[in-house]
Amino acid sequence: MASVLLITKENETAVKLRSELTKWGFTCLSSGIKDKVIDRVIREAPELIILEMDGQVSQNLLNDLAGSTKIRRKSPIIALMTIEALNQPGGYSGADDFIVRPYDERELVARARRLIQKNNREDEILRRGDLAIDLANCEVRVEGKIVELTFKEYELLKFLAQDQGRVFSRETLLNKVWGYDYFGGDRTVDVHVRRLRSKIEISGQTFIETVRNIGYRFKKIKA
Repeated sequence: MASVLLITKENETAVKLRSELTKWGFTCLSSGIKDKVIDRVIREAPELIILEMDGQVSQNLLNDLAGSTKIRRKSPIIALMTIEALNQPGGYSGADDFIVRPYDERELVARARRLIQKNNREDEILRRGDLAIDLANCEVRVEGKIVELTFKEYELLKFLAQDQGRVFSRETLLNKVWGYDYFGGDRTVDVHVRRLRSKIEISGQTFIETVRNIGYRFKKIKA
């Protein structure tokens, strides 16, 4: 069951939320707005945060949550709002989605599930600058466009990209990508790297670097 952290005042809204989400199969955690929320989120890593927006304190907390890279990647945020709060400057800025009270519980559940699924899906995509490797569907995109690779080209790229910056000898790449029982020579690696570069290194980009007299590495690229 997906875990949801409710950050609300302890009132009828909180009780109603816990009851609804539990009924739909979520595991509910609770926290007050003034509690040590950041520490708790980092420690427990809920799959979703629902934050009741109620004044500047909750807006400050939303800003802190949204600005933390340790939190944002693992715990998307739904802002629970009144129509008055929605119209205020800043509104739900920083949240991944919002829902206005009074709300239909089915809509809340649908939005919660969508965000959790989307976030889990992102974990299956390896991003290196303009290059994205979809590990679930074995697809590679550069600048958003699908690049057609052979199976070995894909496996070679994935292996290098998963440990960017590390240098691998041709012998290691043969063993890890082609298998220990492969009897081809080092030339096989060179040929595949050359073909791979011709397909992914468009617009003057460099992803795979040659390390002279040793082998290859995937260039370190900031996320």
